[in-house]
Amino acid sequence: MTFLLASLYGSGALLVRDYARRWQKGWRSILILGAAYGIIEEGIMVRSFFNPVWKDLGVLGTYGRWLGTNWVWAEWLAIFHAIFSITIPIFLVELTFPQSKTRIWLSSRMRVLFHGLLVLAIILGFFAFPYDPGVLAIAGCIAAVVALGWFAKRISKISPVQRNLKVSWKILVPLGFSVPAVFFFFFNSALIPIAAGTMIIGAFMVLGYERLLTSWARKGFNDLQKLGLMTGAIGFFALFFDFILDLLLGRIGTIVLGVVFITYLLWIRKNILARLPRIQDPVQPKPNMPKSTEPSL
Repeated sequence: MTFLLASLYGSGALLVRDYARRWQKGWRSILILGAAYGIIEEGIMVRSFFNPVWKDLGVLGTYGRWLGTNWVWAEWLAIFHAIFSITIPIFLVELTFPQSKTRIWLSSRMRVLFHGLLVLAIILGFFAFPYDPGVLAIAGCIAAVVALGWFAKRISKISPVQRNLKVSWKILVPLGFSVPAVFFFFFNSALIPIAAGTMIIGAFMVLGYERLLTSWARKGFNDLQKLGLMTGAIGFFALFFDFILDLLLGRIGTIVLGVVFITYLLWIRKNILARLPRIQDPVQPKPNMPKSTEPSL
């Protein structure tokens, strides 16, 4: 299982970054390719997009199910994987090793290797989770992956036109926290009687976050600010799953893991602060005192 997960998530993140960097694209392309990865894993490999009794579905096994597809679940999982399985891990590694941020990590042989590992993981997962949604369902997922790949390659990279964005962690951490909190509770609560309404609102929320981040990116969204946003997003899962839920279940090991990961984020913050140029107050010149014209005694 460890090999399967490492081959799946590790290869997925490395290949998404490799494509984005070779295409000279930015975070929007990474997110789009991350959504494509989510479709590969959930739609093709384990087929939870279609299985009405998938273990994690809950109310979404019936809410939003139409024509053999769990539509609300599919939208939520594509968003989740885009952010948490792909984009955040890529950016955390780049922040940990800033000197490698602009480099191509994979050689031609390494690309072949990780493509092979990803395909192997998909095949193993396909047979490990038997469910037949039909040929058209799988073909639709493949078409969606191709379309997202095409879009990711053509969407423009945002270059900052300013370097004066002033957004502190007091705003960024709660905003990052709100992303999984809103999507997790909104999608899983079935608050809106009509599931299509949930999906439309979810799409508008994604667009709203994208517009805000695009505006910030043009004003010079720096590494420290990116980390603040990611810390808030990861903090949601650390709080509710690594601390509250695991404390109730008595799983101390997972709590320790959550503490270690939060410590890791704070360590990255310390390193980023050490790299930032220090702002020093200009040295005020001493006023020129007129020389005394009185005779010496």
